[in-house]
Amino acid sequence: MVYVMRRVQLSLLLLASVALGMAQEQPLSINGQHVGRVQDWTYRQLVFSGGLQGVDLNAVAKAEPRILFHFAERNLDGRRVPMPAQPTAPSNSGNPSAISVDWSVNLGAGVVPANMYPGKFNFDISGAPDCTRDFVAYGLNVAGVLNGQANVLGINRLYSGTGASFCNATNPRVNWAYNGTTVAGGRVVTSLVISLDGSKIAYVESAATRAVFHILTWKAGEGTSATTAANPTLNGVCTATTSCLKSVTFSATATDTLSSPWVDFATDKGFVGSDDGKIYRISCVFNCPLNTNPTVDWTFTLPVAGTGGAAPMPNGPVYNNPYQFLFVGDQLGEMWVLNAGGPVPSLFAGPVMIGGGGCTTTNPPGRTGTPVPCTSQFAGYGLPDSVLLDARGGSEKIFIFTGNDGTPGAGATVAQANQDLTGVVRVHVGRGRINLHTGAFDNNYWGSTPNTGKLFLCGTNPINSAPYHYWIGFSSYPTIDSVPAGSFPQVVAVGGVPCSPYTEFYNPSINLGGIAGHHDLLMSGTNAAAGNGFIVTNDISTGAVTGVLNSVNYPLGISGIIIDNANTQPQASSLYFTTQRRVTVGTCANQRCAVKLTQLNLQ
Repeated sequence: MVYVMRRVQLSLLLLASVALGMAQEQPLSINGQHVGRVQDWTYRQLVFSGGLQGVDLNAVAKAEPRILFHFAERNLDGRRVPMPAQPTAPSNSGNPSAISVDWSVNLGAGVVPANMYPGKFNFDISGAPDCTRDFVAYGLNVAGVLNGQANVLGINRLYSGTGASFCNATNPRVNWAYNGTTVAGGRVVTSLVISLDGSKIAYVESAATRAVFHILTWKAGEGTSATTAANPTLNGVCTATTSCLKSVTFSATATDTLSSPWVDFATDKGFVGSDDGKIYRISCVFNCPLNTNPTVDWTFTLPVAGTGGAAPMPNGPVYNNPYQFLFVGDQLGEMWVLNAGGPVPSLFAGPVMIGGGGCTTTNPPGRTGTPVPCTSQFAGYGLPDSVLLDARGGSEKIFIFTGNDGTPGAGATVAQANQDLTGVVRVHVGRGRINLHTGAFDNNYWGSTPNTGKLFLCGTNPINSAPYHYWIGFSSYPTIDSVPAGSFPQVVAVGGVPCSPYTEFYNPSINLGGIAGHHDLLMSGTNAAAGNGFIVTNDISTGAVTGVLNSVNYPLGISGIIIDNANTQPQASSLYFTTQRRVTVGTCANQRCAVKLTQLNLQ
């Protein structure tokens, strides 16, 4: 009941802000506990089409504060937020389209892996950026070492850089850096999750045959760089003034390669998977008493056909709280829905084969012990990325991405389905045969006329699997159109080059390319070696990709992108990501780097 009341109070406060279209005078606090704005991988997997009309924000607040944060992002006018006085933005050498690299930070030997995400915390959901309390957290795919390499770190003083700066500083600061793993060789290879008050980070440690769920309470000043890590205080001797690392081993036999953890804020439970096809629910995540470890309260084994062969590695689970449904895909190409809210889990729907390369759920690709073992037609048949969930009440849909559903010459597919996996509509987006990653919706889909909106994603061309932008309409909303509305080449014309997941950002305070009314920006990238790895920006204000606003070569590509602060000011509206290898780009000088780019200069 406490959590329900907190969500109701949150909704009323945010509703007032949205209705007035102006900033709150005080930071948001619920029952004395501060609540900021969290943007991590879970935030981007939730969509709520159709705007505010007819929405019971109290009901939404009880279940999912992430949706309320989306409403605030889309409806609060950033131009009215009071901002500190700043110097004039620096010139871009006469090129208004030049990407401005505000800063980069050396990450030592690790990076956030491709298709995974850092997390961003804003202390005040609608106030001015905070140089001390706003931060970006990174989990790195490298073993940690005390006084050496960190694998969990946080950077603040974000709004720094040469020329214009909120923070009156040229460089950001590593605020904390930890050896955040406890098993020999353990690494952080999936995305992390941030608590609503920003004080804790949940993440998974993946070792060779073990997977551990961690909750880190960080403390400023512990660890000074990515190569000077501290050890957090271990659970059992933590105090209210120390750091604290709470842990539970959820698999003692398998690692976790793709399953980023999902935390349900309303119940304080986490969901995660291991590579042997098991799904776990973990209790006592962010609101556990001091020196009390989280616990695994159930385990569910996906009932995959066959007794061996290819592993049914699950992707990151996505939870729809009002229905208590958990959506999980696996690397055999199958989609599952679990009843996950009660003390005992059960299978609600599935499996339904979305990928599979021409195989079936009775005979999944590469599985032995099946009636007729099936060999997939080409690669890319799995579901490496989590579903996108449109949680609009009464018309809930999930969107699933695969590079090979077995259709000859057109295996790249985005599929839309109801929550019970009925009503599947498949839209083919090129030849495929490589992994497809998550797309993004334009601002119209979020607004009052979602039938004019589009889903943008990266498919391939029909010939050699070179990456292509596709966009798909909703003329019979909420059902997706069965064929794309259009396509446009990505910046790389080489076959077999995968794209990173797409990120969309709507900023009503700027005009892209100097064109009035152009406010909708699409960020994408390609992950490939040498000259074929890029970060790319496109203007999608017209509901189509018609050209490239800007692109910068990052050899081997980048991680997933987190964006903040819709505003006209320099040092706001920025992109955060990491490189995938040592690069020399901007201020990143032959290093693996955490990078901040400013959107104002991405036009």
